[in-house]
Amino acid sequence: MPNQSVRLIFPTSLHDEPIINRLLRRYSYTVNILRANVTEEQGWMDIQISGKAVDIEESFSWLREQGVEVVLLTN
Repeated sequence: MPNQSVRLIFPTSLHDEPIINRLLRRYSYTVNILRANVTEEQGWMDIQISGKAVDIEESFSWLREQGVEVVLLTN
């Protein structure tokens, strides 16, 4: 099963939104939170996603539509 590590960068307007919860309800894959840092000024989270490649790519598009910056990390 493919996996991809990404950094999700959240604008301050989304800090109170349950984006990860919505992501997990919307797509069928496993998420492992590797590290995160959220302050009043900024927020980011490194996650590893395991699942179908098509679901992973589709979820990146959905995250971007929500206003989350998605940066691919090397595995």
